[in-house]
Amino acid sequence: METKPKPWILFLAIGLVLALAVIVLILITTKPMPVALIKEFSFGALWEEGVKMNECAECHDGAEFHDCTTCHDDHGAVEMAGIQFYAVIDLTGDVPDPSFIRINEVLPNQENAGTHITVQDLLAQNGVEEYESVTFITNDGGETTIESEYIDETAMLVPYVDGVRFASETLHASSWLKGITRIVVVGVDTPLTIDSNKTSIGRLLIGATVRLPVESTDVMLADDEGNLSHATTANWIEGALLAPLLVNANPESITVTDSHGETIELSGDEIEGAVLAMDHDSITLVLPARGRSAWLVDITSIESN
Repeated sequence: METKPKPWILFLAIGLVLALAVIVLILITTKPMPVALIKEFSFGALWEEGVKMNECAECHDGAEFHDCTTCHDDHGAVEMAGIQFYAVIDLTGDVPDPSFIRINEVLPNQENAGTHITVQDLLAQNGVEEYESVTFITNDGGETTIESEYIDETAMLVPYVDGVRFASETLHASSWLKGITRIVVVGVDTPLTIDSNKTSIGRLLIGATVRLPVESTDVMLADDEGNLSHATTANWIEGALLAPLLVNANPESITVTDSHGETIELSGDEIEGAVLAMDHDSITLVLPARGRSAWLVDITSIESN
């Protein structure tokens, strides 16, 4: 007796054929579906992203959807029109005019593709002609130092969401730091002498440094009922501790000479916790226990006694 195939088996066979046809169609189309996403992301993450896209589709049509190139240029540079970059880069070290540079001033055409400035151009614009190295420091603690011979016309800074990003075709990608907020230049000259050792503020700033709160002030606010609230405000300054740089870390005194040839002697107690830093465009001996007016500026030489 001949047995008729069950209906559900027929429907299952048709379903399998259709599924196979869909898979083949996906694989041979010129713009295949991003099936690799399944390997990289969980189903839950893809589902959540799909829900968001579905919400977007309620107000926008497909032509208005954006992709990576809408917001980013090569190397992850931000290219969103209308975005204002109020962040600054601290350009310091052995430069004629250490200063905070506004990112939207050095990269004004952020909405244009290929926005960048070469490191060479940035340094030249700020009066740096010769240098030994440049150190890039990020807001999350990253740091890379590149000698001048490896900084060519492909070494560039591009816009990034927070700070800027460094990239170069002739350097390993691991040196392409994101979120750069500080650039320290080490010059060829060594105008600072510490116990007969020639150095410069740039060299000190890429070494071991400390950050000190200075000019701490208590501020108060009274409400309508006379209740007071208190807060403490301060500035911070970063530099190299003086003591480890001296031949004798605990001298009886030191003699400091400035750029005008004038000298002053400080006792060992007076220089406790002293820091060499760049402050208001000059090499400064910061004395934490004393006010800014007592700090020594334009220093060229320090000798321990």
